[in-house]
Amino acid sequence: MSKTNDNHKPVTYETATGEIEFTLMSDMMFHYVMQRSERALTGLVCALKGISPSDVKELLVTNPIDLSSTGKETIMDIKLTLNDNEILNIELQVYPDKYWISRSILYLCRAYDNIGKSENYSSIKSTTLFCITDQELIKGAEEEFYAKYRLTNIKSHSLYTDKFGINVLQLNHTDKATKEDIDNNLVYWADLFKATTWEEFKALAKNHPDIEEVGTLIFELNYDNQAKEILEGQRRYREQMNSQYTAGYTDAEEKYEPELAQKESKISELCDENTELRDENTDLRDENAELKRKIAELEKAQKN
Repeated sequence: MSKTNDNHKPVTYETATGEIEFTLMSDMMFHYVMQRSERALTGLVCALKGISPSDVKELLVTNPIDLSSTGKETIMDIKLTLNDNEILNIELQVYPDKYWISRSILYLCRAYDNIGKSENYSSIKSTTLFCITDQELIKGAEEEFYAKYRLTNIKSHSLYTDKFGINVLQLNHTDKATKEDIDNNLVYWADLFKATTWEEFKALAKNHPDIEEVGTLIFELNYDNQAKEILEGQRRYREQMNSQYTAGYTDAEEKYEPELAQKESKISELCDENTELRDENTDLRDENAELKRKIAELEKAQKN
């Protein structure tokens, strides 16, 4: 991130140029900015849900963060209540995670468990987990820009409930966006998340007061030494954890690969043996059938 050439003019969001060191893809930056800018958060929620801002009567962040007391290991997903009757959980996933599916289901179930022991089940609020990512989290899944997962009947595909689901916004697949995605501003938001320079961000924010407000907040944290230290600490922590996870997974693969290969070889041998036995059994059945046929012919000849 470079400064303006005019040394007498203070650097601001409008004059900043070059790379944005900490973008909206920094989960702590994302959380902080969204809890500070209600207009931007409303815009993002409306895009993710496909609703109008007029449908938003109340939007409350239930897990706000305080940068001065935030630890590097703090979980940075944003928990919200919408109009006091719906729970939203928005998280960034910027590192690969082999267990993301299990983890996302666990987070969704925890959020859905939102009534007390004495409360009626009718009080349970609809709950949706929104994941914004540039990672391929679901191995083998068809490429899709905005995927929505719900409980459905396997045969008829009829919906079991619309009160419980997971939506995944895949930033790398904007080319797969539908007209509905574009009309709901999801592609616009994807471009905001992917903007890595002030020039890109300002071009997107132009004539969007709510996003200009976001730009100002991003700028403030990028130029605040204490905030940058916190953001950098969290980034290093995330990278370290991801490296340890990757290294552990790789070590496990290397450690057990020979054993797995040996087991696979044994399974292959057993399959071959089973095939041979099956072929031998088939031959014996054919021989037995032929023998029965000959006995029948002999018995018939003796009667005659």
